[in-house]
Amino acid sequence: MGVLLEAIAEPVNLAQAWTLVRANRGAGGVDGQTVAAFEADVEHQLAALRRRLLSSERYVPPPVRRVEIPKPDGRMRPLGIPTVADRVVQQAVVQVIGPVFEAGFLPCSFGYRPGRSAQAAVWWVNKAIRDGDRWVAEFDIVGFFDHLNHQRLLREVAKVIDDPEVIGLIRRWLRAGVLTETGLQARSSGTPQGGVISPLLANIYLHRLDSEVRAAGFRLIRYADDFVILCDRRWKAQAADRLVRHIVADIGLEVAEDKSGIIKVSDGFEFLGFSFKARFLRPRPAALARFKDAVRARTRRQAPVSLEQMILDLNPLLRGWGNYYAIGHVQSLFEDLDKWIRMRLRSKVRGSKARAISNAKLPTRTLERLGLVSLGTLRRTRLSPAPGHSLG
Repeated sequence: MGVLLEAIAEPVNLAQAWTLVRANRGAGGVDGQTVAAFEADVEHQLAALRRRLLSSERYVPPPVRRVEIPKPDGRMRPLGIPTVADRVVQQAVVQVIGPVFEAGFLPCSFGYRPGRSAQAAVWWVNKAIRDGDRWVAEFDIVGFFDHLNHQRLLREVAKVIDDPEVIGLIRRWLRAGVLTETGLQARSSGTPQGGVISPLLANIYLHRLDSEVRAAGFRLIRYADDFVILCDRRWKAQAADRLVRHIVADIGLEVAEDKSGIIKVSDGFEFLGFSFKARFLRPRPAALARFKDAVRARTRRQAPVSLEQMILDLNPLLRGWGNYYAIGHVQSLFEDLDKWIRMRLRSKVRGSKARAISNAKLPTRTLERLGLVSLGTLRRTRLSPAPGHSLG
C-alpha cells in the first residue's frame, strides 16, 4: 500500500474532506444520495470509504450525473455531478496531493489555487497596463475540460506523484462514465466540470504552458483556460501568440479563434468579467446587464414578500457583485446603481403603481437601517487586492 494512499484514507483527512463537501452542499449524484443523507450516517459512510480505498479490490468511482446549466451567452455548459461519497474521496485526494503540485506551480496561474483569485489576476493585468504594456494577446481554449488527453495528463501527474495506486485512482476517475438522459456514456478524454479534482487536473495539464511561456520571457496571466499575455510591443505579442498556439496544439488542444487574438490595449479587451480600455477598468457590459436583470428579479413590485425580506434576498447579490468589481473605476457607476436600486425598492412600497415613491416617504437612511448594502460604500471601503508576490 502506497504512503500517499494511506494518507488519503486517514480518518482525519476524510473527515476534513467531508467538512468541505458538506459546506459546499450541492446536488446528489447517480445514486441519489443527498448531503443530508450522507451526514445522517457520516461515521459509517467515512469508515466505508476508508475500507474501500485500502481494499485490494480498489476504490472504483461511480459515473457522474450530467446536468446542463445556461452560460451567459445563452449556450449550455455541461456539468458532471459526482456522488456525495465520491466528492469526499476526490477532496481527500486533493488535500494530500494538491500541496505537492502547488510547490511547483508558477505565480502566473491564478485559477482554483489557494490564496489566489480572479481579482488578483485582474489586478496584475491592470498593473501591466499601468507599467506600460500596450498590446495584449488573449486566448481561450475550445472545450478545454472536455478535451484533456488522458494519457498526457497521467504522464504529467506521474512526474510528481510516484505512487501507482494514486495514479490508478485518478485514471479511474478520468474513465468513469457519464450518465445522461439517454443512458451511460463512456469517456475517452476530458474531465467533467463539477468534479472536485478537475480544477487541480486542469492546472497540472496547463503547467507546461505556464513554464514555457514564462521561460520565453512573456508576461502570462492565466485563470484556468482563460489567459492573456501583456507586451509593450506588437511584435512581442505576435511572437507570444505563435508560441502559445504551438504549445496548445502540441498538448492536444485548440485555440478558440473567436475569443483569441492580438489587441491594442487602447482598443479595449475583456478578461474575467472586466472590460479593460487604456487604463480604465470596468465591469464588462454583459456582466452589468446580468447584474441588473438579477436585481430586477429580486425587486419585483408584486413579489409577495415584505420590504425587509426583499432586502435580505438582495444583499448577497450586492455584496458578491460589488466586492468583485470594486477594484475597478466604478465609483460613479456604483452610486448610480445604488440610486436605481433604491428607486426599485421605493416602488415596491407603492405596490403596482407606476410612480416612484418620493425620498421623503422612504428616505435612504431608512433603507440603510433595514440593512440595504450600498455598492458605493463597498467601493469606498475596498482595499487594494494586490497580492503579496510577483508573477515570477
